[in-house]
Amino acid sequence: MTRYDRTHDRRLSFAEFSEAFLSGDPYYSKMVSRRPANPTRGTMYRRDDCFLADTQIEFRSLWRTHFKVECSSETLRQRLANRPMFNVYEAFNSLDINEDGRISADEVRRLIESRGYLVNEKEVGRVISKFDKDGDGAVSYHEFRDEMAPKSQSRRC
Repeated sequence: MTRYDRTHDRRLSFAEFSEAFLSGDPYYSKMVSRRPANPTRGTMYRRDDCFLADTQIEFRSLWRTHFKVECSSETLRQRLANRPMFNVYEAFNSLDINEDGRISADEVRRLIESRGYLVNEKEVGRVISKFDKDGDGAVSYHEFRDEMAPKSQSRRC
């Protein structure tokens, strides 16, 4: 929640939800924003009754996958934070090949491809957008540090 909750009220507003899950696809983003809210008060429908049965299954599967990935990411963040030899600043500097204080899409691509994975522009853009909070197209040290820091104090997701 803390990743997507920009207002820090422990709730996702429609705008926060749309930004988190629909920002990459303008068609669906537009369609969802045009759709009226579900009538839930005074009716016997559940909130997700607006979906067909197959869509409900896929929607729940999407959330399960999302939470599983977030949990794995948080576990990795906590493990790195507990390693005495891990230094976020040194990790950032090892990625900042041209030493300009920012990690660019080209530097991310080089890192991923040096590990044997082939990526396209869109995939690299997704990695950058995950870290890039100010939207300038590159990852600063502060953005990197904030993303690498554990989001919760608990050991379990």
